Amino acid sequence: MDYYLEKAVAVWSSPGFQALLVPLCTLSSISAMFWMLARLANLGMAVLKRLMFEEVSTILSVLYTIGLSVVYAAMMFYTALQGAWHPSLLWRELCGFVFMYVMLGVTFRDRSTGRLKPHTPLAFFLGVCAYLFFARAPGLARQPALIEFHRVLELFAAGGWGYVMTAFTVVVMTWSLFSMAVSGVVFGLSPLLYRLRVIKALPVRFNFSRPGEENGGAGRSRAVAPSLAQSWFLLTLLLGGAVMTGYWWPKLRAAGEAAAPAIQSRAQSPEAAAAAAKLGRVLPAVSFAAVSALPRAGTIADLAVPVFQKLLSAPREADRWVAAAALDRLDPGFRISPEKLFSSTAAAVLPCSWKGRSFRALMLPLPGDDPDKTRTWWIADDRGVHFTGIGPGELTAVAGSSACALAAFGSNGGSVLFAFTEAPQIPGGTAQLWLTAYDPELREVLAAARVGGNASGNFELSAAGPGVVWADAPVSSAAASCSGNCGKVLGQKVLSLATEPLVEYRGAMLEDGAIRILPVSDRTFAHSGLENNYRSLPAFEDAFRFDPVAGFLNRWYRLAALADGRRCVSVALDPALPGVQESAAWACDRDRN
Repeated sequence: MDYYLEKAVAVWSSPGFQALLVPLCTLSSISAMFWMLARLANLGMAVLKRLMFEEVSTILSVLYTIGLSVVYAAMMFYTALQGAWHPSLLWRELCGFVFMYVMLGVTFRDRSTGRLKPHTPLAFFLGVCAYLFFARAPGLARQPALIEFHRVLELFAAGGWGYVMTAFTVVVMTWSLFSMAVSGVVFGLSPLLYRLRVIKALPVRFNFSRPGEENGGAGRSRAVAPSLAQSWFLLTLLLGGAVMTGYWWPKLRAAGEAAAPAIQSRAQSPEAAAAAAKLGRVLPAVSFAAVSALPRAGTIADLAVPVFQKLLSAPREADRWVAAAALDRLDPGFRISPEKLFSSTAAAVLPCSWKGRSFRALMLPLPGDDPDKTRTWWIADDRGVHFTGIGPGELTAVAGSSACALAAFGSNGGSVLFAFTEAPQIPGGTAQLWLTAYDPELREVLAAARVGGNASGNFELSAAGPGVVWADAPVSSAAASCSGNCGKVLGQKVLSLATEPLVEYRGAMLEDGAIRILPVSDRTFAHSGLENNYRSLPAFEDAFRFDPVAGFLNRWYRLAALADGRRCVSVALDPALPGVQESAAWACDRDRN
C-alpha cells in the first residue's frame, strides 16, 4: 500500500497534474461561490417579499440572478481562456461550457419538479448566451475589470481554499446526482413496493413536453408510471450490486486500514505544513488584489474609508498594510510615512528620478514569507507611501538606467510606466509581466495591470510612442522535430519539420486612467522571420487569424524544409498534432526552379 501511496503522491506533485489541477480549482471555486450567492439570492427573495410589493421584489430577484449568471459565465470563460491564446482554446472552451451548463442546472433546478425554478429560466438562458458571446468575441474577455476580478478568484483557488471549494463543488454535484438516482430508483420500484403494501399509492410523473390529444389537442399533460416488469428488472440489478459490494467490502476496508498510518504520517509531514502555511497567505493575497479593484470615488468608497481607517490600527502588520493601500486609493488626503507603516520590516529600496522629481520604489515580502521573495511593491515620495497595485506574487523589478533603477517608459499625461515580472505560478508555466502607471506630478499611482506572459521570461521591453511594447510568447509544448525523411509537402520530400511558436508583440499605454493593451501586428510580422513566406502584413494576419483586440488566435506553425530548397510554413492548430497537409495551407518562400 505504501508503494501505491508514494505513486499517488508522485502523480499529485507532478507538474502536469498540478497544471491540470490549478484551473480545476479555479473553476470549482467560482462554481461554489456562484452556488452560495444563488442561495443567498433565494433568501433575499424571501425577505424582499415581506418588505415590499411582490412585483418589485420579483424584478429585483430576476435582475440579480441575471447579473450573477452572466458574471459567472464570464468567469468560467476566462478560466477556460486562462488569459492566453493557445491552439487548445476550443477544447477548453467546450469543457468550460459543459461545466457551466451543469452548474447552472444544479443551481437553478427545483428538485421536486425537475424543472427550473420560477424567475430563473431567463437567467439560465442569458448565462448560456453570454458564454457563447464571449466565445464569438474573445477579445472582450481581456477587459481590465474582468481580469482583475478573475485574479482575485485565482488567488482564492491558489491555496487550501481552492481545495475546499473543489471538494464542496464535488459534494454539491454528487449530492444532486445521488438524489436524482435515489428518486429514480424509488420511482422505478414503486409498482413492486405497492404490491408489497410498503407504499399506499403509486407515484405518477407528468410529462409536460408532450401534450395529449384530448380536447382537440388543447395541451393536457400525459401521466407516466413504470410497469411491474421494470420494477423486477431494477430490483435484480440492485441485488446484484449489493452482493458485489458485500463481496469486495472486507478487502476495501482492510486496504483502508493498512493505508491509514501512511496517510497520517503524510498529514504530519513538512509538505503538509508548507501547504498549511500557503493557505495562511491566501487571505492577505486576496485582500491586496481586492484593494486594486476598489473604486476611487462613489458610495462604496465613502463607506469603505471608515472601515480601513479602523483596520489601520490592527495588530497584524499585513492588515495594516492592506488598510494603508486601500486608504491611499480611496482618500486623497491620506498620508503615511514609510517609517510608520513598515516599522518592523526592512524594505529594499530602488531610487528613481523622472522629469525632475525623485521618489523610491520599496520592495517588501508579506509578514511570514521568505524575505528573498518580494510580494508587495510600494512607491514612496514626499506625499507618503503608495501601493503600486501589484502583488503579492513573487515579483522582480526589470532593471532600468542610472537615473531610475526600474525600467521606466513614458506614457500619456506625463505619467510613467514601470515594468515588473512575476514568477510562474506552476512549474513550467509562463512568467507574467506587470505594468504600473505612476504620475510624478500628482504623486499618485494611477493604474496597474498584468498584461501578458512569456515562456522565456525575456519580454524584450522597448519604448514605442506613448507607451511600451513587449514580446508575448506561449509555453513551448510543441511536437518533436523531425529530420531526414519527414514525408512530403506539395509533392516534395521534406528534409526537416519543426513546430515553432509565434512570438506576438503587444503594446500598452495609459488612457483614461487605465492601462490599455493593443496587439502590434506589424512588429510581430517584422520579427517573425516569415516575410518571405507571407509577403504582406494582411496575408500574414489572415493566415494566423489576427483579431484587433485579442491578437493572433493561432500561435503555432509548422516549418518545413523541402528537398527543392524551399522553406514552407503551415499554421498549426495544435502543437502536438501533425500539420495540415493540403496544398493551400502551405506558404513557401520562393517558387521551385
